[in-house]
Amino acid sequence: MLIAVPVTSLEPLKECKEKGADLIELRVDLMESPTVDRALTVLEEAHRLGLGTILTVRSAREGGRDLPNRLELFEKLSPFSDYTDIELTSLDILPQVRNTVLSAGKKLIISYHNFERTPAGWILKETIREARRWGAHIVKIAVKAESYTDVARLLCAGSQEEGEKILIAMGSYGKISRLAAFVFGSVITYAFLGKATAEGQLPLEEMVRLREIFYGRRS
Repeated sequence: MLIAVPVTSLEPLKECKEKGADLIELRVDLMESPTVDRALTVLEEAHRLGLGTILTVRSAREGGRDLPNRLELFEKLSPFSDYTDIELTSLDILPQVRNTVLSAGKKLIISYHNFERTPAGWILKETIREARRWGAHIVKIAVKAESYTDVARLLCAGSQEEGEKILIAMGSYGKISRLAAFVFGSVITYAFLGKATAEGQLPLEEMVRLREIFYGRRS
């Protein structure tokens, strides 16, 4: 179970490392100046500190910001990141991004976000399968939970699908998923320094402490 912290600059990297993060998620879409050079500097410094990296240029429809050079950012930065995250709904550029990531020998995360509800179990399963058909090494499913039943539906549906995945229930009910999803096959969870980037995220120090309590070591 790896813990990732979303960042938009160099400044938090050292603190991320010191407080126990395994990865940083570089949210290029949220950077003040989202250029290739600036993003590459963050990725390189993260690696120098011993942190893994997830490259994310999130689309506006799934909680990010549309950038005119989005495809260029993916193509020039993906070879320098351990993981690249792109949405299943970004079909206009998904084939190009997939090919770039695979050619570089890196790992592709294909993600699905639903900020309104948790879909039925069969929809969640088919979403995971569709992402696999597109070549995902890891499928990320992040949905809004309005009850613990929603959380259970997400985790159970995810556990029934093979392969690595990231399962996140957003919202106050979904906080438990940030820790418990590992039992159901989730491989990465997200925590924050300073300010949460998604509802239900836990602070990094607390996430590291809970992982130690429940799992005893990094997995």
